[in-house]
Amino acid sequence: GSQTLLVFISVLMAMDEPLLSTESCVDPAYLDTKNKEKRALTRFLLTSAKWVLKITMWAIFIAWVVFLYVVPSYTGSILYEELLDATSGTLFGETGAEFLVYGGPILMIAILAFPYLVITSMEEEEQLQEKKDSKRPRFRLGTFPVLVDGPFGVVSAAELIVILLFVVFVIWAVYAYTVANIISLPSFGAETPAEQRIMMGLTGYMLGLTALTCLAFLFLPIARGSILLRLINIPFEYAVRYHIWLGNLTMFVLTLHAVTYFTEYIMAGNVLAEIVQWKSDSGANFAGVICYSFALAMWVTSLPPIRKRYFELFLYTHHLYILFVIFMAMHIGHIYFCRAAAGIFIFMLDRFLRFCQSRRTVNITSS
Repeated sequence: GSQTLLVFISVLMAMDEPLLSTESCVDPAYLDTKNKEKRALTRFLLTSAKWVLKITMWAIFIAWVVFLYVVPSYTGSILYEELLDATSGTLFGETGAEFLVYGGPILMIAILAFPYLVITSMEEEEQLQEKKDSKRPRFRLGTFPVLVDGPFGVVSAAELIVILLFVVFVIWAVYAYTVANIISLPSFGAETPAEQRIMMGLTGYMLGLTALTCLAFLFLPIARGSILLRLINIPFEYAVRYHIWLGNLTMFVLTLHAVTYFTEYIMAGNVLAEIVQWKSDSGANFAGVICYSFALAMWVTSLPPIRKRYFELFLYTHHLYILFVIFMAMHIGHIYFCRAAAGIFIFMLDRFLRFCQSRRTVNITSS
């Protein structure tokens, strides 16, 4: 009985199978052509989407850089103040407008970078399936060295362009803000001695704005798992030196900012009263003194002779960045803090995600 049942089942299975498969009826050359057309269409769609994302990110970045260069000018300052006034009664308000204008572009680039990297990975898989070498020798700004022996070490063409952009920006911002301050000085209606003191205060104010723009970039290179580093294909160990360069530049501008305001206080004859002043909304001078003290401690301990010899001192002192950010927010107020908030947010998000990953239990399979 069991053998008869097995024979009956085998007969039914044979009846379900076609005598001649569909694939055997089709010409193999035709199938190969169809597969090539399908892969070509896939490559075209991936490449088109990749270029659309790439052009969009470049357009956002260039518009952002142009905006940062225009704002310090007298016309740019007026237009920006009008923009803030126009948004004061809206849902976002001045705080939201400040964040969207300064931090929005970098967040938009970070969001667009995710599908861009996914498409790039899919393109690489397609090229591997076709056994094509995608690493063709070509000129790259990021790997072409232009400076080998100097204070910055080996510097590529792209890095030199970025360094020049930051240096030119600081010089241009100081010049443009100074011209704008000179133009607006008569509106204060002060005598000549008071004009010098007011001009000194306006100079310190514009140096603070310049340092704040540098701070907007300071935290980006040290976000170890940031998608922005993957976007420009730079490892974290290599990006740390960008943080060092930006830290030195920011500390230089912050020192000029502090010295200029301190000079104004001396000219006014009320140094102690001005230093301990703490306004509730913004301009808390004593918070600025504390903030600068933390920045100075981090900068001094990060100098190569100290960092190499006392690395733990450098490491633990750098954790003062938390207090630095808190007192900086107290010093400049929530509106101006939004200028650097995007970079700080990306950095803190990276630290939080890495902390969560470090809490996972790891099973040891062998010892």
